Amino acid sequence: MAEKACPRCRLITFNEQCPLCQTKTSEHWTGLIVVVNPDDSDLARELNITTPGRYALKVRE
Repeated sequence: MAEKACPRCRLITFNEQCPLCQTKTSEHWTGLIVVVNPDDSDLARELNITTPGRYALKVRE
């Protein structure tokens, strides 16, 4: 089973629907960022990421 990413919040998951925002996920994504502590991360702040996890940098629907 391929990993998928949410086009809205960019969270990477194996689910058909994003567990954070309930949007349908896509198999068409590139780039990867792992956020462990979003409160102390400048990159997470710039990308508006507030929950720890694995995120795609670009997602196509």
